[in-house]
Amino acid sequence: MAGVSRGLVSLALSGSPMVAEDSRRRILAAAEELGYTRDLGAATLAAGRSQVLGVVLPDLRNPFFEGVVDAIGAHATTLKLLPLVATASDDRDREALILTRFRELRVAGVIMVSPVQPLDALETAAKAQPTVLIGADVASASLDTVHVDEDAAARLIVDHLVTRGWRSVVSLSEQSGPGEVWIERRQEALKAAARGAGLPYAGVEGRPGRGASAALREYLPQLGERAAVVAHNDLVAMDALAVVRDAGLRPGDDVAVIGFDDTYMAQRPEFDVTSVSQDTGELARLAMAALLERDEERGRHEAVVQPTLAVRSSS
Repeated sequence: MAGVSRGLVSLALSGSPMVAEDSRRRILAAAEELGYTRDLGAATLAAGRSQVLGVVLPDLRNPFFEGVVDAIGAHATTLKLLPLVATASDDRDREALILTRFRELRVAGVIMVSPVQPLDALETAAKAQPTVLIGADVASASLDTVHVDEDAAARLIVDHLVTRGWRSVVSLSEQSGPGEVWIERRQEALKAAARGAGLPYAGVEGRPGRGASAALREYLPQLGERAAVVAHNDLVAMDALAVVRDAGLRPGDDVAVIGFDDTYMAQRPEFDVTSVSQDTGELARLAMAALLERDEERGRHEAVVQPTLAVRSSS
């Protein structure tokens, strides 16, 4: 219909600069009239590389994950890659199935955020297809990882609390099944920083049927004067704010509340929560770089992002 060869159609639809502009317009017009698109699967087989990037998230509830996907998408667009996002709901079997499906699709690579697979399964996955972990601070000789410096983040929080005269630290988190390993890593860092500064530390964890807000509400009578509640993420920090206010206490005056991830929720004036920023843009940039620069000979690549603390009225 366009009066050109199949090869020229292929070049035009793939965006090749080798096609003259008038030919490109004629080909695109014919394709639109016919409703024709490239077969991406066939194109992948022919080129030996895919334009699809697999992204695995725990869920879509946490706005931090939305921020990571948005940043990955921005970097992927410049590379003409399409992010394909799947959620595993902190379920190991579901996460394993997603990895298998991505492998069957021959994706260009996989970025996993806070994965729940055992370490050996993650290492096996990395051998089958380029894989980078975001938010996983693991010791492995073969896995590429990108994560915030958890110890530095904990020190930022504790130094801020000491400066503002807060006298104790209560770590608040939700039980997260297999994903709890990353919660524990953050708790360990906070506990060490608190003890290093001479602040009493306690851990409060929500369990199935008894979430973080219920657990904190039960713990309130044990809160000492000038206590700080440090939440595992901003969503949990929102729960803590509600509990504190319901008890007639003033966030930032009677009790400090601190979150993690510095999402748009923490920045909203009705919450205004002090929160640790992981810099989602930098996490995404480093993850994409690790995928593109993957080299079996260089071994494991670890990139550590330095955190900052956004101080607001809640502390």
